[in-house]
Amino acid sequence: MEPFVLRAHLRTPVIRRGHVTLDALLMSSLASGDVSHLLRCENDLYFASSGFAVEAYATQRASFVASMRPEHSPHWLEVLQPNTQDKDLRIGLSRQRDAGNIINAYSAIVASGIEWYATGDMQAVLEVVQSIPFIGKRRTSGYGEVIRWEVQAGELDGVVGYAADPLRPVPTERWTQGGDWVPVEAAWKAPYWDVRNRTRCFAPQV
Repeated sequence: MEPFVLRAHLRTPVIRRGHVTLDALLMSSLASGDVSHLLRCENDLYFASSGFAVEAYATQRASFVASMRPEHSPHWLEVLQPNTQDKDLRIGLSRQRDAGNIINAYSAIVASGIEWYATGDMQAVLEVVQSIPFIGKRRTSGYGEVIRWEVQAGELDGVVGYAADPLRPVPTERWTQGGDWVPVEAAWKAPYWDVRNRTRCFAPQV
C-alpha cells in the first residue's frame, strides 16, 4: 500500500456535513463497514483524510422544504393525537411548527473538486469510486455532481499533513505529532453515526 491522492472533479457545488473521510465514502459505496483491503488501517484508524475542497472560490445558500404534515401520513397518529371530534389531523399554525413543513438550510461550496489523501491500493480505490456520480448532501437535487475521478501517487499518508497537522479526526491520545491544535468532539471511526465513536480529537477545519 502506497500514499496517493484521490480527486473528484465537480460539475456542481457540493454540500458537505462533517469530514467526509475517504474510508467513510468507500464504506458507503460498498455498503460495508470494513475497507481495510483498500486502505491502510491500524487499530480502527484508517489512513484516509477528510475531503478538502480544491480551488474553492464561493459559497452559496441552499434551502429545501421538508413536508412533515401529519395528514399525509398515518404514522403521525403515533406521535400527534387528533384534536377534533371527527378525529382528523388538521392542525393550526402552532402545531405546524411542531409537525408541519420545515426548512432545511445548507451551505454549498463552489469548487473545482474535492481531494483526499490516503495510503492504500489506489487503483482498487479508483475502481470503487468510478461508480459514484454524486458526493455530499442533497445529491438528488443535483449538488455534488462528479465529472470524473482521478488518482495519482502522493506523499501524505492520509493522517498527518505537511505542517504536521491532522488531515482527519484523530483521538487526542493517539496523536503523536505535537503542535498547538485545538481538540474538538468528532467521530473518528466507523460507524461514524454511532455516538460511542465520538471523542476528543484533533481534526482539520473543513
